[in-house]
Amino acid sequence: MAPDGESGDGDGTGDVPDDGEPAGLSAAEAFALVGHEHRVAILRALLAESRAGESPTTFSALRKRAGIDVSAQFSYHLEELTGQFVRRTDDGYELRYAGWEVATAILAGTYNERAAFGPTGIAGRCPRCGEAELAAAYREEWFSVRCEACERRHARYPLPPGAIEPRSLPAVLSAFDRYVRTQLDLARENVCPGCFGVMDVRTHDGDGESPFPADRVAVYDCRRCGNRLYPPLGLFVLGTDPVRRFLRDRGADPAETPFWEFAFCVGDEAVTVEGDDPWRATIGVRAGEDRLVVTVDDDLRVVSTVVE
Repeated sequence: MAPDGESGDGDGTGDVPDDGEPAGLSAAEAFALVGHEHRVAILRALLAESRAGESPTTFSALRKRAGIDVSAQFSYHLEELTGQFVRRTDDGYELRYAGWEVATAILAGTYNERAAFGPTGIAGRCPRCGEAELAAAYREEWFSVRCEACERRHARYPLPPGAIEPRSLPAVLSAFDRYVRTQLDLARENVCPGCFGVMDVRTHDGDGESPFPADRVAVYDCRRCGNRLYPPLGLFVLGTDPVRRFLRDRGADPAETPFWEFAFCVGDEAVTVEGDDPWRATIGVRAGEDRLVVTVDDDLRVVSTVVE
């Protein structure tokens, strides 16, 4: 179900005004353009200049920042990048959006770094068994949190390597918590956190016939890149005002507590599909002796809340 007012041919490329620029490159051609150490150095130099407030950057200043001694080599590689990744202006050179994406991805270690740790014990209690035996691990660019006591995994999500090495473990955990919430907030607004294409939400009643796990009742699919998200339904309501207020008033402020310590955010056991015409589902949010029943529609929007 597309957001109201959505138009186009469904692949994210329709209804784009012609700005007079040449057609884009193929993916293979684009990646080939940055396949040289001098070009990577130029992109990183432009990013550094931008952060220093020196953008656009003159030819000589950029060559000095990039550390390329031979002017002819620098000129050649800069020219190859200009158009797709770099913009030439009257005042010098600056990154286009594509160049910024490549440069920041390199600094994040997305394409060229490997990191790993754990499982390592972390603070907090398992929301299912109550034991203080949570552990975090990072393998193959996936960050996970699980309980060593009941052997249940509570979170697993891809995370760039750049989030790991500069931080202490508590800081990594905080970054991961915020990162996942931000990604899902985008999805809930029908924006793919990967490519920024349009995401559609699909729901089912848990009968196992849909192309996503039977223990999930909703999935987000990106029309453009095929990115698919099917986290527990509770994660989509954790940041809403009624849930945030209910938890905060009972000493479980979600701004201070990572999502994997809330039982309704690590599985859909607390979810009940109430009907499909219109589709409605309820999520039971417990805090202390109280329970908040949150009802959502097929856009995963909160339509009502009741405290029991």
